[in-house]
Amino acid sequence: MKKSRLTTFTVLAGVTVLFTACGGGLNEAAEDMENENSNNEEENNLGGEENDSEGEVVEEPGVLNWQAIPPYSLQATDEERVEYLESAISEWEEENEGMEVNPMVTTSNISEGMARLQEQASQGRAPDVAMIDSYIFPRFYDYLQPLDPFMEEAGLTIDDFFPFAQEVMTGPDGNVYGIQFTTDVRNLYYNTELVPEPPESWEEVLEIGQELSEDGYDAFMFPGGTDEPTVNTSLWPYFWAQGGELVDEDGEPVFGEGENREIMLETLEYLEELVDSGVTPTRVTTYGNEADLNAEIAGGNLGMFIGGNWQVAQMREILGDDADKWDVAPIPHKDPEDQTTLAGGWVWGIFAEDEEKQQAAFDFITHTFVEDEGMGEWATIGGYLPTRESLYDSEHYEGGEFSDEFSEFLNHAEMRPAAESYTSISAELSNAVSSVLSGSSSPEDALDDAWESVQ
Repeated sequence: MKKSRLTTFTVLAGVTVLFTACGGGLNEAAEDMENENSNNEEENNLGGEENDSEGEVVEEPGVLNWQAIPPYSLQATDEERVEYLESAISEWEEENEGMEVNPMVTTSNISEGMARLQEQASQGRAPDVAMIDSYIFPRFYDYLQPLDPFMEEAGLTIDDFFPFAQEVMTGPDGNVYGIQFTTDVRNLYYNTELVPEPPESWEEVLEIGQELSEDGYDAFMFPGGTDEPTVNTSLWPYFWAQGGELVDEDGEPVFGEGENREIMLETLEYLEELVDSGVTPTRVTTYGNEADLNAEIAGGNLGMFIGGNWQVAQMREILGDDADKWDVAPIPHKDPEDQTTLAGGWVWGIFAEDEEKQQAAFDFITHTFVEDEGMGEWATIGGYLPTRESLYDSEHYEGGEFSDEFSEFLNHAEMRPAAESYTSISAELSNAVSSVLSGSSSPEDALDDAWESVQ
């Protein structure tokens, strides 16, 4: 067997431009980073010292430059992931004589890694194929190769992907420019011993929550700090469910004007009512991400919370058999018929201009991450949710106890806007939510302050 580059790792340095990490907090990627002790606080401070060294794409015939974030790469600390990747690369190289994979890995700081990749793409220096944070994927359309002919030849149909993934993968010209291969979702968790039937509306949350509160329980919790998970989990789904828009077609903020302002104000007023009624304790303002709720879950006094699918494994580890009393349901909205939620995840994009490398890149990512066996095994090993609906019935995917429910929730998922203005919108509105929950600002003042700050 020919010599492989499996032990060659090229690490790319970041630049100080802010992208919000996929999903925020301990979602599928950020949780991986934390588990690997690579996404530490110092590393995520913008302007702080970045210790990763810059690498270069290998421009040689027959070399496929493949770039992933650390937990999806050969530098992952999870042995099962590394073993899977090593095996998949070796198999693919044996089947494709004359081609070898050059494994590359980004900085562990997702924000900086995505900024660096966009810079490289704009200069024609991007790897042949790379992982891209799903919500900012549209920023890369102009640099990527269309994949429609490759997908048709491989028997992959865009309709097999969840609606939100189809929208991200498809460019404005109707061509497919990427393949989303992992995702996550937000939902309601409820303790069935305290809440036999889950609430379906804001009104029911308040009704059930007040009863629990009167009995001495912490009824309903969610991230309420000044971090990205606060808006991802505790604001955007409510806002979108009512038809709210954060930005216009040009990416300019519109959440603070017209009907959008009315919807955002009503959403913030609902959050205020949760605290004022005693349903939600003000200490949620100290919880920057979903995993911060784990101590509350372990305490046994929590009735309901909004979190992410990745918390099922965490709850099982924390609670053991007591996790059996927890169930999942859609996020309750103003309209009980609505099930809007938020999804994140990662997309493969092909930058290579050489047609042979385009084909090689597509074949490699589909072999390893997209076809039934590849997507099923990778999602099972990593604990991810597949993006193809058919995979939930595949023999290759060993889903968890709520996989069917999560699959249904994903049919109602939306993604954050790719607009450059999103970074400031997210920061200002997470501050607004936290100030409302703490009682330091009224919903109207908090919204006005956020709107003024993004102008």
